[in-house]
Amino acid sequence: MTKFTLKLTLHDLELVLPRVVKWLTFATERNVKKLDLSLVVKYFTDEHKSGEYVYYSLPHVVLEARTISVLRLSSCKLEPYNEFKFSDLKILDLRNVQLNEQVIQNLTLSCPLIEDFKLIRCHGFKDLKVSSLLRLNQFFVISCKKLSRIEIEAPSLQTFEFSNRKARRHCEFYLEGCKDLKTCTLRLHRRNNMIAELLQNLSAKCPTLEVLCIERYRLSRMKISCQTLKMLSLVDCKMEIVKISCQELKSLSLMGCKSLEAVELDMPNLVSLNCMMNKLPFYSINTTSLQEVGLTFDLSSSFTLCFDKLKEFVGKFNGYEGLNLVIHSKCNGILLDELNENVLSLLINLEELRPKIVISSTSLSDSVERLLLDVPIETLSILSCSSNLLEVLNEKIVRRDFKSRCLHQHSLYDVKVENLDGEEDSENSKWIALLKLYETMDYQTTTFKLKWMSV
Repeated sequence: MTKFTLKLTLHDLELVLPRVVKWLTFATERNVKKLDLSLVVKYFTDEHKSGEYVYYSLPHVVLEARTISVLRLSSCKLEPYNEFKFSDLKILDLRNVQLNEQVIQNLTLSCPLIEDFKLIRCHGFKDLKVSSLLRLNQFFVISCKKLSRIEIEAPSLQTFEFSNRKARRHCEFYLEGCKDLKTCTLRLHRRNNMIAELLQNLSAKCPTLEVLCIERYRLSRMKISCQTLKMLSLVDCKMEIVKISCQELKSLSLMGCKSLEAVELDMPNLVSLNCMMNKLPFYSINTTSLQEVGLTFDLSSSFTLCFDKLKEFVGKFNGYEGLNLVIHSKCNGILLDELNENVLSLLINLEELRPKIVISSTSLSDSVERLLLDVPIETLSILSCSSNLLEVLNEKIVRRDFKSRCLHQHSLYDVKVENLDGEEDSENSKWIALLKLYETMDYQTTTFKLKWMSV
């Protein structure tokens, strides 16, 4: 037997237990290789007439199944006295499983072939030490709230993800024994101070690291120097100054880092830059290799954008070549092809409307779809200097020929080409005035009225 899956929800433990053992015996006797168990059961007593949730302990027929190579457990319990004989186990996925430090040690010692190990919402342990899994390639530790220490010595580990965003306690983690680590994702409680220690001499601690993602970290100054790093993402981090020196870095994302005041970048091979933080803190940046750009500014968040500084910054990207502009409020949207300095200068006319502004190298066609998926605007204007491109986009929008099924099958049910000259609404009048200014710059315009299904 290749695979056996058993999922129970809200069943009486006493009634279902004999059947579960029988079913599992059936599977193990047929040398099952992949076993997936999710056993959400209740124990009913006179005191708990509505039932009390209990964790199901695995029977011996499972613990002694030597042929299992993939084991996925949910809402179960592993005991310290369990003897694991999964000699061929390569993938272990534990979710909402109750176990302690002794169980983890027994598992790792008894199953030396594990390559993929996941602990998600598991509990019963505070210290996590993994040192005997020489073939471990991927290790995920997600939402194990009471965890206070992680120590990993896995020479073959290439991917590590740790998340404790909702935990209130500090967790220490040590990765010095993972010299082959290539991808590291850390989603943290803001007060975790282990990041600073990790980033100190990062190249020596993780000499093969290529992808680093840090979320929800708090540090006034951050310095990252790693000569092997190719992709870096900083998300919702509270910091003021960042210095990044990574000669091989290809992609950088700065998302939601609202306190950031200064960024110094030494990345001559950077290809992709994506920023969503309502500031322009860059005062030193080398962009000679930059090919993909995404800048998002939300003026509705009481943020005042310095348009002169924006023009100077965007102008560094190959003189605006290949960049598009998206401007939108809750009701109106403008998408403009072939951005230039004069176009940005006119944006100041919309400042009091507090729109969202997106400058990117994404194609205009994809930008249309992203906008409509994000905001159910009522009026959409497309501007382009290319009549052929505008004709193609017009047909696509009218026919609702989108990649996303949400747009062409459900939410957006009617699209019409309309002239906005007769609009009297004060907000629309400002959008119309901006469109007319753009038309004087050789842009051709088509405006659509969109109707959406009410949710």
